[in-house]
Amino acid sequence: MANEVALWDRLRRLSALQPRVVFSPSDDEFAFDSKAVDFPFILRHEGEWKLFYTGFDGKTFRLGVASSTDLKNWKRTGLIWNLPEGQNLASAWLLRHNDLDEPIAKLRRGLFWMVYAKSQGDQWNSLELAFSPDLEIWRPFDANPILTAREGEGWENAGLNAPCLIERQHLFWLFYIGQNGLPSLGLALSTDLLVWSRDMENPLVQFSPNYLSGRPFIVRHENLWWLIVGNGKGLKAAFSQDLRRWQVIEDEPITFNGLDNPSSPYFFLSDGKLWLFFAANREGKRHIFCIFSD
Repeated sequence: MANEVALWDRLRRLSALQPRVVFSPSDDEFAFDSKAVDFPFILRHEGEWKLFYTGFDGKTFRLGVASSTDLKNWKRTGLIWNLPEGQNLASAWLLRHNDLDEPIAKLRRGLFWMVYAKSQGDQWNSLELAFSPDLEIWRPFDANPILTAREGEGWENAGLNAPCLIERQHLFWLFYIGQNGLPSLGLALSTDLLVWSRDMENPLVQFSPNYLSGRPFIVRHENLWWLIVGNGKGLKAAFSQDLRRWQVIEDEPITFNGLDNPSSPYFFLSDGKLWLFFAANREGKRHIFCIFSD
């Protein structure tokens, strides 16, 4: 357990520090992200950092982008694209290098790839892909949706959300949360991003009631894969050697003073520092917070 405990303990030590708000809802009451910002996803690209996030205006969820040179001060870039009436997009995840110290997007077929959850009305019922030549101009994939709740098994046919896309061993691994009672972690596989097959071992992890909040984060560190997820009170962890068999660490969750429902964690190593981003509620609004430490 030495390697497992080392990373988890390092994350736990961050909770003793004071989280800093690095991105808040817009002051413009008409902006797409005027009520909440959530689901942070950070990449380094061409000398700057990019923050992909979900914005909410009280009616519709949309995907937005911000940029930074120091990970602390962020400038809004704007919407990824506009939506038809009644559609919602959330929880963007980009295909990236797998290791903790490589928060860099991967090119495949000469393009960058993003997966996100989509809803019609109140039900998050499908996962879709989009692609970009430059991380700025995005186009939805012609073969969307790539997964739907309707075509799923009983444990997932009430909704799909919170996708994570990984490339490993010449396969694309798409993790997602299926809901129908207990929220559960599922997996679909593809060789070409076009045709997806659900894994025979689904669901891989079933979360007890009120255990899951936001989007899980999956990353590789040394010889292990890590899954960090919110449980409504704090952050919990599990690890795996093969991405299929997960062992949950039965510790108390990591919590943060003064913050409610921390979730959708995203962490990485940069210049020897461990950076942890997450979304949480403070004083009635949802913000994106950051903690970092040597």
